Amino acid sequence: MGVNLIPLVRNFSITTRTFAASDCAVQEQCVVAGQRKLLRFDFLSWNAGNTDLAMGAPTNNQQLYVWSPCHGHWHLRDFNTFKLYDCNGVVRTGLKQAFCLMDIQKIDGGAGPKKFTDCNSNQGVSAGWADVYNAQLDCQWVDITGLPDGDYTLESWTNRNAVVKEDRYGDNLTWTGVRVTGNVVTEIPVPCYPEDCVVFNPTNVQAKKINGTWKVVDGGHWMMDFGAKAAAAKTAAAIIKYYKMDLMCFVGRPSRDGKQLMQYFKTSGGAGVPTGPFAGEDAIPCDPNLVHAVQAGGRWKVTQGTSWMLDFGSSRANAEKAVGLIKKYSFTQQCFVGRPNPPMTYFRR
Repeated sequence: MGVNLIPLVRNFSITTRTFAASDCAVQEQCVVAGQRKLLRFDFLSWNAGNTDLAMGAPTNNQQLYVWSPCHGHWHLRDFNTFKLYDCNGVVRTGLKQAFCLMDIQKIDGGAGPKKFTDCNSNQGVSAGWADVYNAQLDCQWVDITGLPDGDYTLESWTNRNAVVKEDRYGDNLTWTGVRVTGNVVTEIPVPCYPEDCVVFNPTNVQAKKINGTWKVVDGGHWMMDFGAKAAAAKTAAAIIKYYKMDLMCFVGRPSRDGKQLMQYFKTSGGAGVPTGPFAGEDAIPCDPNLVHAVQAGGRWKVTQGTSWMLDFGSSRANAEKAVGLIKKYSFTQQCFVGRPNPPMTYFRR
């Protein structure tokens, strides 16, 4: 499995604090001087893999680090990001610029002893352990000064720029719903999810043989690789044109093997979704009211009754996002092109 970092978020609170220009948080550009209202929370970067993340001494890789004179140790640059959304888009972004990787909390009961305990001499996260930045630390917040009361989604991302080599990167995000009421914050179900979509032009889509394999392309850009499955590639192009699909969307990309854990398509610039059958399509009915994210055998799956639809491994966040999208769009069919191991999957009503 290798190294596999998964973010966990907990313990929300709101505090008000007045910052002087000389404060470390201001000098490190986490906040501006003055009185600020802060959404605080613990952030954990959990190594759910079976291999230690060993970064070694920062002085051996100074291009990845910045020295913090305030804290007296090295910080890994731009490692985590936090964005707070309402259901119309991003409203606030956390300004934390750096992170120090250490073994702080054991998550897996079978994990060994902690190995990484010093920011200056040997950074890393052992398999089964998590680094923890608790809510009371400087910069572990999103500044919500002036933000209206309401329901929001916090998106938290670890290893944001993939500076640390992992076995997979598609589970480096998590989403948490929060309700802000004055100086009180309550954790709620995620009210809406930011979506990961790529725009394309369906009129330019075609199946084309390139370097010996059949691909579905949008002009000069290839979208899906069907290998030797010429008929399936042509069917995929026909389906895209039939539904007038113009956004290809994902949950959990990129996955360990390069395949998408959930792939779905939208229409009309994101305003619609595929509706109605395509003749001869390979489809399995689903009832969005019966779809759930469940943990089975240590893996998070999207299930309908006793049948599983999608497998997201260690990522509860991705499984719950997939369920949220299936319910949001009232998808009633899970469809495939090129099974087994289909290069294209889509959902429709």
